[in-house]
Amino acid sequence: MGTAFAIPRLQILPEEEPTSKNGVASQKKKHVSSELPDITLLPPELALHILSNFNATELCLAGCEIKSWSEITEDDVLWLNLVKSEWKYAAYVQERILEKSWQSFKKLYLLMDEAQLIFSINPLKGIEYLQDHGIVTSQPDDIALYLHSSKKLKKEELCSYLVNHRKDVLDEYIQLEDYRNQAVLPNVLRNFLQNFPARHCKLTQEDLALLLHKFSGRYVHCNPETGLSNEVVYNICFSLMLLGTDLTHPLIKNKMSKREFIRNTRHLTPGVDQDYLAHAYDNVYLIGPVAR
Repeated sequence: MGTAFAIPRLQILPEEEPTSKNGVASQKKKHVSSELPDITLLPPELALHILSNFNATELCLAGCEIKSWSEITEDDVLWLNLVKSEWKYAAYVQERILEKSWQSFKKLYLLMDEAQLIFSINPLKGIEYLQDHGIVTSQPDDIALYLHSSKKLKKEELCSYLVNHRKDVLDEYIQLEDYRNQAVLPNVLRNFLQNFPARHCKLTQEDLALLLHKFSGRYVHCNPETGLSNEVVYNICFSLMLLGTDLTHPLIKNKMSKREFIRNTRHLTPGVDQDYLAHAYDNVYLIGPVAR
């Protein structure tokens, strides 16, 4: 049985506060407990394994507060793993980025973290920052790969960038969506539209139509066994969005029934089985609207 090692954590303890002449306690700076072990005395592989459980903030704090840890917390192995775990894009383009002559992978991590913050304020400036530092190229497919694999980006800014500024990147972004073996259309559409919150992004009817059109084409491509055409999927998606509004809008008193939904949708979706539409209605009725 292997030996269990406890992962050390920074423990900040207050010093005793001596009283001043007037009896008021004076404030003292907190210091790091001296009880923390010197991790550098361990075999390097074990020390790195322990520190691999730290996030970026914890590594920086440990290196600053504990002098004996300052060198090992800068190790490239630790920061390389953090880069690849938080930005999957870096793993996809490893030959171009991770093998580049960076001063350190900590620097690369901080650059990508800074780009993320800039993107949340100004998406165009965020991508420009990545390009200036040679992390992302100017090619639409490369920008789309970064956006699609960076789950920490704010959806509102992502939507704004793709729909309002770079529809060429939007085309490549849609192609990265994988809908194989996902036959329940309302669920797939709901997940897709989570990246494009209409209310926050101020999407127009034309924008929504564009998104549904591109989504429908990708869904049909990934699920050819359904036998549905792009136009039929588009019409079903549009009907599902209207249904969600009808069922949740407080000013609509007479909610659309399943029979009404099927009747309204069937003439737009020739060849679609009535049970298919009934299941789609049930999905929205039970789970909620496909768009928020």
